[in-house]
Amino acid sequence: MGEAKQKMTAKEFSKQLTKKYYEGAKHAHEQGKFIAYTTAVSPAELFYAHDVIPIYPENHSVMMITHRMTAELSESIERKGYTSHLCAYARSDLGFRELHKSPIGGIPDPDFLLACNAQCFTLTKWFEVLSRRYNAPLFVFDTPQFIRDKRAREEIIKYVMEQIYEMIESLENLTGKKFDFDRLKEVVEYSRQASILYKTYLDMAAYKPSPISIFDALINMAITVYLRGTPEAVEFYRLLIDETMENKVKKGIGVIPNEKYRLYWENLPIWFKFRDHFNLLASYGAVILTSLYVHAWSYDFDPSDPVRTLAENYASVFSNVELEERAEMALDLFRRYSLNGNLMFLNRSCKAVSFAIHELRDIITKKTGVPALVFESDMGDPRFYSESQIRTRIEAYLETLDQLSYEKERGLRN
Repeated sequence: MGEAKQKMTAKEFSKQLTKKYYEGAKHAHEQGKFIAYTTAVSPAELFYAHDVIPIYPENHSVMMITHRMTAELSESIERKGYTSHLCAYARSDLGFRELHKSPIGGIPDPDFLLACNAQCFTLTKWFEVLSRRYNAPLFVFDTPQFIRDKRAREEIIKYVMEQIYEMIESLENLTGKKFDFDRLKEVVEYSRQASILYKTYLDMAAYKPSPISIFDALINMAITVYLRGTPEAVEFYRLLIDETMENKVKKGIGVIPNEKYRLYWENLPIWFKFRDHFNLLASYGAVILTSLYVHAWSYDFDPSDPVRTLAENYASVFSNVELEERAEMALDLFRRYSLNGNLMFLNRSCKAVSFAIHELRDIITKKTGVPALVFESDMGDPRFYSESQIRTRIEAYLETLDQLSYEKERGLRN
């Protein structure tokens, strides 16, 4: 790492990378590159290996949500007949295309699109709308639910690999350029390194007190979402880990003072309530440390067999596996991070991830003995967020944890 970057904080470096990424996208055609819209879970390595810039409408939607623009954008698209029950990401994005309002001046139009349905089926329909709007080809990356049966899993992997080869052929036809499989191996190696480093960062939550919260994990997740496959992502996570070790871990400094409750979070975040939730929980000595969502990008890549490793990773995210396997993933986090609290968010914007949350709660509570709070809201639309109700329920839950802790200390409970 150069001397100038050594002087940068991880936050400053992240901002620089993000600015460079979006600037590069805006001038892609001048550089002879193509723009592909893609979903957060997708084999974006194919694009980086082929000099195509992947753009994530979901990421752009998060920016608009955190800038409290979603209500206005949603209303503009709802007037055209779209339901308010549609995903807030999709409503924000489609509303942006009507009002042309964005905190970063918007994102460039796509030359083609890739939608993976491992996250949800809404993404496919949303991308179909964009494909028609821009008259751009759409490739649907179909990932059947990843089930436990080994033979079925192998058939799923073969099916997904066939689609990757089809996508490569489509890229060659669309760009008029031969695909370079050696370059793909290099890109996958960068993804491997970035994923290992990002997971190392997430695992810092195992320290007591924890130097990071889920809010740190979410903010720093952006780089591995849209820059995995690049050396810059590897460089960023090395800096982030070194910085966190020096400034917090070695000094025994926690992300909150007097850490008492180490919480699990189920589902996507409520993006526009980051600071409020952090402060409320901290006032009780509680901090959310992790979720399956942030771990969805801690992949394990094998560069020696790039097509297969892409198929395995992007077909088996937590939203695309059986309930029992998803529960095992969550229970592993409870064990590794010594979690003693559980907030479970029923997200009206993301029904695929919210499916069977009550059943998941029952499994986790039975296995851990940790009580859970289940509450309903929306990840992006403040019109469906009840401030007083949710605050009251979170406070009541934390008071319950206090009471249980009190009883345990005095031997009133096993």
